[in-house]
Amino acid sequence: MVVAIVRLLLISLISLPLWAADNTVEVRTKGSGTEILVDQIGAGNTARVWCGLSDGTFDTHLCTNADIDIDQTGDGNLAKAYSQFTNHTNNEYTIQQEGDNNTAYLDLDYSNNVTTITQIGNDDYAEIYMGGDNNNYIISQTGDDFYAKMYAFGDYSDWTITQSGTGNHNAYIKSCGNCNNNDATITQSGSGAKDGDIEFRNNPSDNNTVNLTQSGNGTHVGNILVKQGSYTVNATQSGSTNQNYTVTLDCTGTCNKTITVNQYD
Repeated sequence: MVVAIVRLLLISLISLPLWAADNTVEVRTKGSGTEILVDQIGAGNTARVWCGLSDGTFDTHLCTNADIDIDQTGDGNLAKAYSQFTNHTNNEYTIQQEGDNNTAYLDLDYSNNVTTITQIGNDDYAEIYMGGDNNNYIISQTGDDFYAKMYAFGDYSDWTITQSGTGNHNAYIKSCGNCNNNDATITQSGSGAKDGDIEFRNNPSDNNTVNLTQSGNGTHVGNILVKQGSYTVNATQSGSTNQNYTVTLDCTGTCNKTITVNQYD
């Protein structure tokens, strides 16, 4: 019943202005098994979804087994989705944007969630801020000139940024201390300058894997920082122009380290 009500409400909200510009959809829900689909076509639109909140307050927070999808086609659009820490489990968040100068933002918490941002176009921006365990975070960007950032906190999770196309590629993954058994991956390909940074900071973070791959023409800049703990680092740069890696690794006690760096034309 909750699913049917939410979907019907959204259809009534977006059916008339579907092809127009400068529209706003805002959804606030809580509970289990919620399904939300927002579909906007046009320029300058905004979609915001809160799951687990009650009228924007912190009094009630439950969001489990939800499927939340924001789909935007056009330029200059904004998509944001939020949840609240605790009782946010087994959810799937998806933002898909096609067009130029779009922004996607996910701020989510807790465990066993899948979050995906897919952008096709030029000058797009994507950011995921998430805490919790056993999560999967994905940002995929294709086009010209893009920026992606992840702030991830927790254990046993996969964090992936993939960028392909022309122009500037900028990707950053930053994690906290005491974040263990994670895989952090940045893959950048195509022409244009590439900058990829992966950081595990502060307190010991054990058994993490860092993968940074850059290929194609243009200047390649890679920065990897791992503060303490056991880790595996794989770094590869290939192309016909400048390649530069800075790798800072630290271990204050007994720890296992596997480090592979490849650079070739």
